[in-house]
Amino acid sequence: MPWSAALYNYNLKNEAKYDPEGYCLPPGGPRLMATPYPMEIIQLPEQKRILLIFEGATHIWREIYMDGRPHPHSDALNPTYLGHSIGHWDGDVLVVDVVGFNEGTWLDPVGHPHTDMLHVVEKYSRPNKNRLHYEATIDDPGAYRGPWTVSWDIAWNPNGELSEYICQENNKYLSSLTDDFGDPIFGKKQ
Repeated sequence: MPWSAALYNYNLKNEAKYDPEGYCLPPGGPRLMATPYPMEIIQLPEQKRILLIFEGATHIWREIYMDGRPHPHSDALNPTYLGHSIGHWDGDVLVVDVVGFNEGTWLDPVGHPHTDMLHVVEKYSRPNKNRLHYEATIDDPGAYRGPWTVSWDIAWNPNGELSEYICQENNKYLSSLTDDFGDPIFGKKQ
């Protein structure tokens, strides 16, 4: 759409200066699966859920409901950074349907925006032991003229472990925020 193309061009021109992830906000949507930080996938068959735990992105997790429930409707669907995920197995492929995103994220690091109408269908597969294949079909009629699909492979590191990563500690922007009296909100008072 013209507005989303203009916003993307603006973000590209200013080299992603206003990237929400740069301010320690979660990189929701498909972008979350493209961050350079480790993650773990934990299957909980008794609870009929899958958890994805991410080291980066402010140490966040996603829950994928595998119990056959539908997405909440209308006001019951609370828009979030990561959306509401329901999944099922199609053979060896995990298919995840995600709706309910807020508008606080970008689809990628170069600034493709989206609206709260964003609908993503993800497919996770393991072509071999050392690779996870990720595919996402993005459909957002509020920002784009039609759906499109992206995909990439994620290498498996058998010795990889999640470690502490504190984005807020490295966020220089936060140190410039002041309260109504001009004193820093974070850090030493003047």
